[in-house]
Amino acid sequence: MDPLENWLEGMQPRLAGLVDFEWPDGSLTDYSPALLAQLEAELVARIEPAEDFVERVAGYLGEALLAAAGGRWAWDERRGLPVVQPDPELGLPAVCPVELVERARQHRDGDEFGRSWRHLARAVAEKQAATPGWTPSKQPTPGLDRELTVPGSAYLDGWLAERAAALPAWLDTYAERPELWDFSQKSLAELETTARQLVDDPEELAAHSAFAEGASWYLGEVLRPAMRAHWCYHAGEPDGDNMFIGRPFLDQLVPEGAVVVPFLLLRLALADRNPGVLRYAYEQLT
Repeated sequence: MDPLENWLEGMQPRLAGLVDFEWPDGSLTDYSPALLAQLEAELVARIEPAEDFVERVAGYLGEALLAAAGGRWAWDERRGLPVVQPDPELGLPAVCPVELVERARQHRDGDEFGRSWRHLARAVAEKQAATPGWTPSKQPTPGLDRELTVPGSAYLDGWLAERAAALPAWLDTYAERPELWDFSQKSLAELETTARQLVDDPEELAAHSAFAEGASWYLGEVLRPAMRAHWCYHAGEPDGDNMFIGRPFLDQLVPEGAVVVPFLLLRLALADRNPGVLRYAYEQLT
């Protein structure tokens, strides 16, 4: 998993940990400047804050900046750190929350977070004054932006219906023993074997689109009832910085719930080549 995907996948538990372990009264209810000030004061008050706390604060700060200015999380290869890239319509450079956290600890004036938030808010206000009706657009963060998760989009509804209807023909084409494909955990061994016979390199999976679409759907349908998850979809081009864009995925839609992209699980199985990767994933997710 690349570093940005790892950062995004850990965001929901990171912020849940901030509330559960660092802010037990649950007062971090939004991304307001007032709460940013409270969080910065708590950070500065800790002489040697734990690494987990610093990472949680950086995650919360980044989400607050995205709430103010839209945009997305990205990865800065030079820094080796996650950054927030505001909505491109604002023409602003990326902001590194981890560096802001470190500056807050060094300067200790209690307003490092507030200055960054206000700078973005002013840019948004100026853009809206020049372009009435414009609002910044935020790329959804998996596990956090539940209201942006679309379990019933037209694309997803069509994709699910098409995959289900095409299953008999798909099995005729790819399955050596179709009678074993019964949506059980055991049948994942058949899926894994079939994928490895057809695709040599995980990077080539997308090129086998007919197989990959059916295989992703089948894997998801094995996992979905056991996980008590829902199919979801965010529109966009797949294989970009955010692994949850452009491919149907499973979301448990509960606090600290798992979010899984079946297509990427198939790629992991192709990269590993050891038997039982998908069945092990099933056990870990259910």
